[in-house]
Amino acid sequence: AVDVYRVGSGAEQQEHHLYSPLLEMSLCKCYETVFEAIPSSIVQIYALLLAREKRLGALVSILISSATIGFSGAMMSYDWDTSTEQRKKNPTFYGFVPSKALNRAVCFVSMMCLTFSHNVLQTFSYALLAVTRIEWMVYYFAADLGLFFLYKIIRGDFFNYMNLSGFARFLTTVTGRLINKLLVNFIVMPHLRNPCEVGGFMYLFSIMMSVVASFVSVHLYSKYYEGASKISDESLKAALASLYAVWLVSAVTFFSVIDRRYLHTFYSLDTTSDYRRKQFTSLRDDQEDQKCKVLKNHPDTYRKWGDELLKPWTLKNW
Repeated sequence: AVDVYRVGSGAEQQEHHLYSPLLEMSLCKCYETVFEAIPSSIVQIYALLLAREKRLGALVSILISSATIGFSGAMMSYDWDTSTEQRKKNPTFYGFVPSKALNRAVCFVSMMCLTFSHNVLQTFSYALLAVTRIEWMVYYFAADLGLFFLYKIIRGDFFNYMNLSGFARFLTTVTGRLINKLLVNFIVMPHLRNPCEVGGFMYLFSIMMSVVASFVSVHLYSKYYEGASKISDESLKAALASLYAVWLVSAVTFFSVIDRRYLHTFYSLDTTSDYRRKQFTSLRDDQEDQKCKVLKNHPDTYRKWGDELLKPWTLKNW
């Protein structure tokens, strides 16, 4: 409640604060989602699948939990994209939420429905795999994260943008990358397409793979699970088709109403260095303080730019 009040009242980050109010609120919500909401949803679905008597109340409870997670995820991305401070600092990335009131409302509702349906698809995927063969769920989890980390390492974009060194930097990198990837897998969160986090291409790839995984998990459950509590193939496929329909309509609506200038950020191959370079060059001459913050807070990124960009700017502002 305190974090929400600070963000809603427009409180700014003070010099002695480690994080801005918006980032602090987002971190708290992300930790709660990854370490509490998502695991509990998987456990609830797992228990429902093993129960011989499938009660409607249990299913409704699961759907309400997923809807709450969907609203929270959509709200975080909406707050970040509509933040005046973020749009001022990163005009090439933040701004996909349209300015017209009706389009904004449609954008938020479609994002919430997309997050809700995606979360249900992914949590059911994990639960179905766990019920069928617990090791299959572990293999899927490990392969998904391993591919993401390998992608970041190959592109020289593994370490995060925090100005740390040694083991502290490694630990924060692994933890941050893990949390961000799980958030994208389960609740979409468009602002994590940022090259500093997951990256546009890997963001889109992760979402599509999560949808594919839901179909694969249903197929494996139908073919290999022989327990007494098994759900009929017809019921399972009908539920999957309904969820996918909601997901597809929400995704099409979302990408139809957002600002087209930001569509490329959802599949961009930019690294953190590329992103920071674009941010630096997009800032106006009267935003020299923001340019200084980019250089101060992200020293590893500007060292890759070369002298052709920084040398003229340094001489001009010496």
